Amino acid sequence: MKQRIITGLIFGAIVLGLVFTNLWSRTIFLLLLGILISIEYTNITKFSKLEILASSMVVGLISIGLFLQYVELKYVIILCIITNLLLAINLFIKNPFLKHDKFKSIILSTYIILPLIMAFLNQWHTSNNHLLISTLILVWVADSGAYFVGTRLGKRKILPRISPGKSWEGFLGAGMLTIIVGYLLSSIFNTGGLKYWLYISIVVWALGLIGDLIASHVKRIHQVKDSGGLLPGHGGFYDRFDAYIYVIPFVILTHQLYFI
Repeated sequence: MKQRIITGLIFGAIVLGLVFTNLWSRTIFLLLLGILISIEYTNITKFSKLEILASSMVVGLISIGLFLQYVELKYVIILCIITNLLLAINLFIKNPFLKHDKFKSIILSTYIILPLIMAFLNQWHTSNNHLLISTLILVWVADSGAYFVGTRLGKRKILPRISPGKSWEGFLGAGMLTIIVGYLLSSIFNTGGLKYWLYISIVVWALGLIGDLIASHVKRIHQVKDSGGLLPGHGGFYDRFDAYIYVIPFVILTHQLYFI
């Protein structure tokens, strides 16, 4: 646990330093994060060169369409959310399509890469930089709350066949802490008011758990314990940001719906 805390503090300080500094540092952060998570994910799932090429083409075409405004962001959000919901359903079926090679490229594109591109577009083309920063903070708060409460009080397991360490007690502890921090963020960022931040906090808390479970599911299917070893006590970047990439589309959707 000591190693986990030390790594978390050092790595968290570096990431928040990049995110808070300026637009370019945030862009570099998202770019590096996408590359590192993609490498880890393709290693876990044993991508072939053809599958990597197919995934790159999917991401490239949609990204170019977004940048040139040939493709509306709302359609990409819908695509990502549909993929995420299918991945959530996979947690409860006997023969998940995560096992089928023909879906690998689609999953990598819409589950991992496109959410990070949407976060990039959101902070580059709008004044909503708070979404990138606050989502990071809330995800980490929820993860820390679930870990510390779960390790001490956790008895009722959520999905033990997929992730034996996750408990309902940890989930509730994460929720309480996330909502408290959401309340604090409402006084820091001048956007939306308290109700807005409660919505964002609840989305991150509830759906972040699903993101964690999906990552555990991917690793369990491919018989891998951690996605990497670059973050001692945490594993790899996919291990650390699994909830973040899952909740991004839902956070952006919540933001847009709130201000309609």
